[in-house]
Amino acid sequence: MAGNKFFQLLVIFSLIPLGPLAIDVYLPSFPQMIEAFAVSESEIRQTISIYVLALGVSQLIAGPVSDRKGRKFSAMLGLIMYAAGSLLVVASSSLEMLYAARALQGVGASFTMITAMAWVRDNYEGDVAGKWLSYMGGVTSAVPTIAPLIGSGLALLWGWTGGFYLMAGLALLLFIMSAIALQSKKSVKARVNVKDAVNVKDMQALKCNVRDILTNRTFLVYSLTNMFSFGALLTYISVAPIVAISEGGFSQVQFSLMFGMIGGVQILASLIAPRLMRSFGRRNTVRFGATVITVGGMGLLFISSNATYLFFALSALGAAGFSLLSGSATSLALEPFKYCAGLATSIDGFFRMIGGALLVAVSGLFGVSSISTLAIVMLLSLLPVLLVTVDNRTAHRTNSRLN
Repeated sequence: MAGNKFFQLLVIFSLIPLGPLAIDVYLPSFPQMIEAFAVSESEIRQTISIYVLALGVSQLIAGPVSDRKGRKFSAMLGLIMYAAGSLLVVASSSLEMLYAARALQGVGASFTMITAMAWVRDNYEGDVAGKWLSYMGGVTSAVPTIAPLIGSGLALLWGWTGGFYLMAGLALLLFIMSAIALQSKKSVKARVNVKDAVNVKDMQALKCNVRDILTNRTFLVYSLTNMFSFGALLTYISVAPIVAISEGGFSQVQFSLMFGMIGGVQILASLIAPRLMRSFGRRNTVRFGATVITVGGMGLLFISSNATYLFFALSALGAAGFSLLSGSATSLALEPFKYCAGLATSIDGFFRMIGGALLVAVSGLFGVSSISTLAIVMLLSLLPVLLVTVDNRTAHRTNSRLN
């Protein structure tokens, strides 16, 4: 059965939703968790930032492990950590134990997500690989539309622990499926040693390093844009249950339906983005997306604490802006690095996850309302608007000189 490509694809695609599921499925349970642990809303919100921090940092470990030990090993290792973290959340008797369990979940999710993307690169090339990776992106965007609804149903039936039991069960099922379906072969990189590397003819491949990436202006502009927009999205995810359920009086089902609608807006924006790129170019698409986020943040400054529907409408602008700019910003950040796209991708992903999570963590310390917290983080996208405008003018001047 290991050679059955369809079964392998089924397993690989099933690994992808685990990452966003660990955020979206327990959002409706925030008020129950606040009561169960007798803590503040900001302390429960930190469970998201801790998870994302662990997910971001462990990317730098998951990739090399997957290359050296094989995709099957890294998938199964990640699934065990994910399941263990989920069960430890349920068993947590203190806030500190809850935080540690969420960190373990994040490490596990990192391994499963890295494995899935690496498996596609191992088995497909060119446009075919791009097609499958695009489908993975679609799966990721679809999770927020259904996970909160599932989570609210589980919370109503079994309390806040229901969503974490679901995550543990899915991880253990996929562990068994991975053991059956995936092959143990290592990547080609794992079989190349240092002596082979010094014989590489194209010396540009050896000159590309972390310093080159971190000192490249284009990379920094668009990687920071990704970080600020992702931080706004994470902040929305963390404050939405508080604004809707605790302060707005929404039921868990009402919140889940509204949250799912915002996810639908993201999917729609993702479909519109390629048309904007073709019509106006990638840089203008990024600037437009960041502007949409900023406008949403400005609107949030002027609404009352009980204007829940207006909160979601303005938050939808932030979610749409993120989906509009993400693809263009990522491609522009990686464009200068033809010979080390993998390294550049990992650093961009690290910045996005860690920077975004830090924005959520710091914003929770502001001591202002949840709506004001989101407004402040969304307004930070004004900086990318300015940076992209400068970069756009620089690019135009460079092209004019070349012509």
